[in-house]
Amino acid sequence: MADKVWDNPAFQAAAIGLQRAWLSREIGTATEPPPVQEAVRVVQAAAILACSRLVDHRLLAYRCATAAFDLYGAADYPLDQAARVVLARLGNFPAMQTRTPIRDAAAALPSSLIAEELYVADRRTIRRGTRDIRLTDYQFRLWHKLKAGKRLAVAAPTSAGKSFVLQTFLASLFEDVASRVVAYVVPTRALIAQVSTDIRRRFEEDASGRPEPVEVVTVPIEAGEAIPERAVYVMTQERLRMMLGAHPQFAASVVIVDEAHAVEGGARGVLLQWVVDDLLRRQSDAQLLFASPGIRNLDVFGRMFGLADIEPLRGREPTVAQNFLTVTITNGETGDVAIHHLEPGGSPHLLAELPLQRRVVTRVERLVTLATHLGEGASNIVYANGPGDAEAIALAIAERLDRPPTLRRQALAQLAAETVHRSYALVACARKGVAFHYSNMPTQVRQAVEQAVADGDVDYLVCTTTLLQGVNLPAKNLFLCRPEKGDHEPLESVDFWNLAGRAGRLLKEFQGNIFLVDYPNWKKKPLEQPRDATVTPAIEAGVLQGRGALMRSITPVGPEREGTGGADAVFNRLFNEHANGALDELLVRIPGFDAAGEEAKAIKAALDVASRSIRLPAAVLRISPNISPHRQQALYDTLRAKAAASREATAALIPKHPGERDAFQSYVNILELCHRMILGLPETSRLHRFLALISVFWMRGQPLPQIIYNQLRRNPESDPRKVVRDTLELVEKRVRYQCLRLFSCYGAVLVEVLRDLGRDDLAQTLPSIPLFLEVGASDRTTLSLMGMGMMRATATRITPFAPRRDLNPVDTAAWLAEAKLEDLRLSPLMLKEVEEIRATVLTAARPLLGPG
Repeated sequence: MADKVWDNPAFQAAAIGLQRAWLSREIGTATEPPPVQEAVRVVQAAAILACSRLVDHRLLAYRCATAAFDLYGAADYPLDQAARVVLARLGNFPAMQTRTPIRDAAAALPSSLIAEELYVADRRTIRRGTRDIRLTDYQFRLWHKLKAGKRLAVAAPTSAGKSFVLQTFLASLFEDVASRVVAYVVPTRALIAQVSTDIRRRFEEDASGRPEPVEVVTVPIEAGEAIPERAVYVMTQERLRMMLGAHPQFAASVVIVDEAHAVEGGARGVLLQWVVDDLLRRQSDAQLLFASPGIRNLDVFGRMFGLADIEPLRGREPTVAQNFLTVTITNGETGDVAIHHLEPGGSPHLLAELPLQRRVVTRVERLVTLATHLGEGASNIVYANGPGDAEAIALAIAERLDRPPTLRRQALAQLAAETVHRSYALVACARKGVAFHYSNMPTQVRQAVEQAVADGDVDYLVCTTTLLQGVNLPAKNLFLCRPEKGDHEPLESVDFWNLAGRAGRLLKEFQGNIFLVDYPNWKKKPLEQPRDATVTPAIEAGVLQGRGALMRSITPVGPEREGTGGADAVFNRLFNEHANGALDELLVRIPGFDAAGEEAKAIKAALDVASRSIRLPAAVLRISPNISPHRQQALYDTLRAKAAASREATAALIPKHPGERDAFQSYVNILELCHRMILGLPETSRLHRFLALISVFWMRGQPLPQIIYNQLRRNPESDPRKVVRDTLELVEKRVRYQCLRLFSCYGAVLVEVLRDLGRDDLAQTLPSIPLFLEVGASDRTTLSLMGMGMMRATATRITPFAPRRDLNPVDTAAWLAEAKLEDLRLSPLMLKEVEEIRATVLTAARPLLGPG
């Protein structure tokens, strides 16, 4: 029956006409919709298509039923009931909540259709506490397999709802067990903040079934401190590696890798695979889940970890549909454009020709004008090709909007000024309901932007590639014009389809719109390319495709600057496995590579030669996985020679605590040595002095606006907004990444030197510089506040009001519980943060460092 409907030309024509009428209304053109009687017949046919198992049939059924209801309502015909029947047959129960009449239509349905819906719903309903939750077909299959303890590799569209199921599953894990550890690996700090917040909220909602609280840990716990027995560790692979190094007993019974295609990302991809391997070595029966929006070869995860029991689970049916609309500029000076609808499997159809009456010559002009013209009254995402581009587009959109700031928009602007600087572009944008989102933004500001988008206070969000890394910020409309990623490289098709999945908000809209501006001139045409991609793990690429770079890393000739992080990371991993006698086990997992062939023999021979000069234990080398073992050995030799000179010389090698007076000179000496020996910078470089100064400011908890003010004074002739943006990048990429990895390597090598010299007493005195760099604080009170989940800006703001700066978590909690919040003189959003922490976190048994 479904095939007959699908093959009927009259139905296809009517369905297309219905969709075009809906789209014409979306873009504001006056098009007469088809007669309502024709729409009724289309919906009747859609109810048949909804019973099909073919994705194309089901998607068209969804579009027809929802478009008909949106166009005609239920005044003349019960299209609300019809839409509910179609959605029930599709198993898309969440979408029923999108419109109130559809949500409430069940009572009016005939008994036979009610029975049908109840039967379908019952097979997809799960019980959580006192609530019944109806899931989609895909969500229920995912839930069933997770509850059965299966190891899974999951690929599904962005809007398929896998995050909701995953978080609900995590909440269920802690109901009947006294102890449980979950490792949840994410690719970015931005995703740490979002995922940890979502999990905490889910735990609060489902708290009735758990006898004890569950902690969500986002920053590694220092060696020597107790680790909680009931916790979810939401961390990047770098943070999780630190956790593994500090706690040999740490193990996880469930391991989740979000955005799992990150295994192909150079040095970080090598580290991600290494971390999961380590977790499996510690608990071989751990349940695994690898999740990604679009991977073609899901079997890659079983192969790369040598596991035969990882099941693939694909979901191809989104809960919200997307429409692709191309915008062609017919006259750039007068702003005349033509909008075509790209129908699946068909040719472009002209929907409208619009006179925008504004110049649309440049890419920014086109994005700004189209977004403000077509996106009025809706939520919109505009894709930008970098942070500077994002700020420029956001400022231009804000300039077009004539509306006064609301109290909540004003609060966001105030937070941006207090947390970053009053010159920050977000301050002016936020007052108009416009914001931007990129990776170098402080976590607190980025989260505030995300919340403002979710609450509807921001209806224009300009984003960069951070939205491709799992951050969940859907909108009704998405605008793109010649999108690029990284160093002016065109957006790959898998990234495009990932981004396109953000169009359409579940429970808000049935369909989202993607406007492709100037599409004929895009460097790549993603609509003509696959939605999924074949993933090649970075370590496989390093061995198979980058053999030259790998061999140069293993057998360097003469002094040179630091090699590529990817090749050095592959070398470090291979060297580690070679030292442990497990190299063949790793190489045999690589497809197309003969682990007993000539290339393998050449790699093994080179590693044999390297092992004669590299005497550092593999366990030390792996602490800095993306730094060449040769360079780490050279650093060891230098430090060993310095330490052997005298006890005073040995003591001078110990990094000072950031609070000490001579911390700056200590860091100058360390960074100068690391810049020369690890990065290969010339002796004439003075970069180490500048970074030592910024690092001291950062670790002492100096507010970011003060650091930015200092940079503005140093660059009085520069554009203030660029200085602000560059300073944010300086902190994130230079201090929190580059300096952190150098200090981490220095500390690990120095500890080995001290132990070899019999000075274990000194080895125990090293301050936790990597942790201080990561969180941007070093005094105990601030760390305790951040341990409650407080953001750095708020914690450093209220620390001076505490009785002392060395309060432990218990004393800090006691002080905060009694503090008069009005005396802290906080802005509205900071005050709200403190109030929430007092209401929820202070009751926890033991605070842990939060997502600062």
